Amino acid sequence: MALPTFLVVGAPKAGTTALWHHLEAHPEIEMASIKEPRFWTREPGGLARGDLDDRMPRAGTFDKGLAWYQALWTGSAPARGEASTVYLAAPDTPALVAEHLPDARVVAVLRDPVERMHSHHWQERRAGWAFGPFAEMVGADHPRARYFEATSHYCGHLERWRDAVGAERMLVLTHDALAARPAETVARVYRFLGVDDAFVPDTLGERFNRQQAAPAPGLMRRLERLRARVDGRVPTPLVRLAGRVRRAILRRAATPEVRTPLDPALRADLVPRFLDDIAAAEAWTGEDLGAWRRTDG
Repeated sequence: MALPTFLVVGAPKAGTTALWHHLEAHPEIEMASIKEPRFWTREPGGLARGDLDDRMPRAGTFDKGLAWYQALWTGSAPARGEASTVYLAAPDTPALVAEHLPDARVVAVLRDPVERMHSHHWQERRAGWAFGPFAEMVGADHPRARYFEATSHYCGHLERWRDAVGAERMLVLTHDALAARPAETVARVYRFLGVDDAFVPDTLGERFNRQQAAPAPGLMRRLERLRARVDGRVPTPLVRLAGRVRRAILRRAATPEVRTPLDPALRADLVPRFLDDIAAAEAWTGEDLGAWRRTDG
């Protein structure tokens, strides 16, 4: 059985869902049947346990074994990939990938680190976790707020990946480029992966992960815990079907929700924590990311 030829490693809330759909649309690419299998880490949530709230589910799945992982691909496409956003920050992932996938390519998508933190918090509240407001969590140094911040410290994560797999096997993009120049950016990814970069996916222009409030937050939390317990114990086609049903239910039952704007004063306090990470993102992408340094909200 074959292993993936590439990984999309995150960051969370930086456009990886859109990129996953653009990749899945390509006739020369087969994406794993489970989105975010989280195989190349043993850590819960992707970071060391001390940075996490113990209530958060979905630990890494490496201990399920290679046979389970390889079964996520059943076709013969020349390029095979998966996307797990915990990989960017997971301390054990780069070494595991270097050992087991010595030729695989790595794609990372980065976003304004403060905006990414804020969006990550909102996503988890939307999913039903009983977190307080973003400002309160940051002010109280909540363990999950530390996780949101640690994930946005791109400089150290990219250095760890470079040391493990080499810069030549890495492509680093920004959420900004994917949103403003999707056709050009997706073609660049195709080219990096060695597939036809003239192909234009019909997913371009679609919006993914729309801002919606989940129905029955308590039920959604219980379903998430149940999924964490049964993941890997039922046949992959059934998992895929269940995922489609769940998304369809959410699309019909969820209600539009506008994320509370980030307080400019809080942004001004947070931006200085990420200046090295913004500089690293500029060096990796060649983009001017001065907008990420703004402190006016």
